[in-house]
Amino acid sequence: MNPRLLLASVLLGNLALSANAAEPTPDARADLPPDDFGHALIPDLLADPSVVEFDGVFYCYATTDGEGKHLSTSGLPVVWKSTDFLNWSFEGSLFPPGFKAKYWAPSSAILRDGTYYLYPTLDGKLTVVTAKSPAGPFLHPETNAPGWKPIKPKAGGSIDAEVLVDDDGQAYMVWQKRGFGKMRPDLLDLEPEGQIVMPAKRTSYAEGQYLFKRNGIYYFLYTQGGDEIYSYAYMMSREGIDGPWIAPEHDLIATTDHAKKIFGPGHGSFFSPKDSDQWYFIYLEYGRSSTNRQIYADKMNFNPDGTIQPITLTKEGVGAIRPTTRPLPNRALEAVVTASSVRAEFKVPVKKDRTFSRTEFYVPGYATDGSNGSRWMAAADDQTPWLQLDLGAPRDIVGTEVYFVQPTHGHAYKIESSLDGQTWRPYAEHADVRIQSPHSDKNLVRARHLRLTLLRGTPGVWEFRAYSKTDDIRPRRSGPRRPGSLRSR
Repeated sequence: MNPRLLLASVLLGNLALSANAAEPTPDARADLPPDDFGHALIPDLLADPSVVEFDGVFYCYATTDGEGKHLSTSGLPVVWKSTDFLNWSFEGSLFPPGFKAKYWAPSSAILRDGTYYLYPTLDGKLTVVTAKSPAGPFLHPETNAPGWKPIKPKAGGSIDAEVLVDDDGQAYMVWQKRGFGKMRPDLLDLEPEGQIVMPAKRTSYAEGQYLFKRNGIYYFLYTQGGDEIYSYAYMMSREGIDGPWIAPEHDLIATTDHAKKIFGPGHGSFFSPKDSDQWYFIYLEYGRSSTNRQIYADKMNFNPDGTIQPITLTKEGVGAIRPTTRPLPNRALEAVVTASSVRAEFKVPVKKDRTFSRTEFYVPGYATDGSNGSRWMAAADDQTPWLQLDLGAPRDIVGTEVYFVQPTHGHAYKIESSLDGQTWRPYAEHADVRIQSPHSDKNLVRARHLRLTLLRGTPGVWEFRAYSKTDDIRPRRSGPRRPGSLRSR
């Protein structure tokens, strides 16, 4: 840690304390180190998001980033789920045990006759897999065994598929380098004839293609550039899926916003919830460079003539678009946070935009800021990493949630509670490694302090939440307690 960050940490109460430290110093959240990551949609490193809704549940299929080896590897394939678009979770893999392939740009799932079709890029090639649930396990569509069926386009590239099923049931696929083609009725391959490279105003390298229909107008969206200068443009057709396709005057709808420090809004998806005409743009941002990105959501609106308005990128999130599933107060937002150690800050590399400047800090306060975009990381040599909350007063805690860093690697942990910060009692313990996020525990306890100790897994936390009863501050009273009652000290 450099001297400047060390001084800031002391002033903020974010300095790592030893397990025997007596009292943490106050945490002034307004003065936390700079955070350029904002409110990510999901607390994990993800890219290439495709969002779809089935039976009132939102599913986000995405590339699992953060493996640190660029395109030579990828993370475990998972699907994140949410009923309110604010609180997301996953459990286990989309594929059966033993899956071994580089999994990128999985596409939106398509439902037909009780079967879900997914078109992920596996080992750099387009494929199709099927399942009876949108959460998998996805299997080879013809053998119903582990595996996948390759798709070999004749035009464009060979990655990044998305599929539109038109009103008449006919399906169309778009893919890398503006590839376009009609699909067979069984949705397992492209028709051999009629595959083309879609016409476009901008003709440099394109990926992240997307195709949708709204009010009788077809929209074809594609990226340009990459890294910090990723951007999105579109074409539209009022006459049919076969064109003519035209470029509106303002065809570039999402690009880097230097003032807001939003760089490279790239490969994503566009969708509207059921029974709503509010559209959303879900996209990756340059993040921490290479394959260390996060995904964000912003509203997308249309002009009366059907053209798309340039999207205002915010990194603030869109909040819950359905009733929230977390009605109880999260007391961790108000907590003083300390930790066993803090990893040194990371200067994000520059690739294409020399004005880009971003540093990631890993202070404990980021694990309870509710942003999904910042995180606490323990020092690499920390053998017993822990994170501790001082809630400021005794609370009736009814449950906790922990979003660990690299959740697809799995974690084991324990949580302890205390009223005075000296005497600790078990709250929850999971010695077995579980691949999921968040890790949730429900247990009623009266506590002012909570301490999370990581037993196995990457030593870092995106979000640590502690839920309490709505009115849980009790006045001190003298005299004997009634059987079964709780009293604060």
